[in-house]
Amino acid sequence: MANAANILPELQSALATSRSKIVTALAGEIGTYTFPDGTTDPAIALLGLGSNVEVYPPVGTSVAGGLEVVLVTLNSVRVGQRLDGIIQSVVTQIILRQYDVSKSTIEPLFKLLSVLDITGDPIRTISDPFIGNIETCEMQILHSFYTGDL
Repeated sequence: MANAANILPELQSALATSRSKIVTALAGEIGTYTFPDGTTDPAIALLGLGSNVEVYPPVGTSVAGGLEVVLVTLNSVRVGQRLDGIIQSVVTQIILRQYDVSKSTIEPLFKLLSVLDITGDPIRTISDPFIGNIETCEMQILHSFYTGDL
């Protein structure tokens, strides 16, 4: 049960679980970050509330091999009163960026729909060679934490 004043530990645990589900569902599709110092890491970023960094990946990082996944947890917490406690809900925005122009975000989207509880309809932005953008798909998940005995 969450401490009403601090849901951060439970949020961090929920984010770790969501990240793990995403990595498993998208195995082989997630690209690679190459950092300015030459080191590499899977192209999945966790930003916002519950993360321990302000900017990731660092400026100058490149993405290779396809899909980048960015999770951004908003710092707005919706609070709902219940009979003997409250429910606090936090939204995490998931952004898929497809750097491989021969692929789309549709297949990864459907893989995530099968393992995550997506709220609302995902929004897909198609790449357009005239404006030079990459294809993206945005969706949201909701993390809710119950606190009793106020």
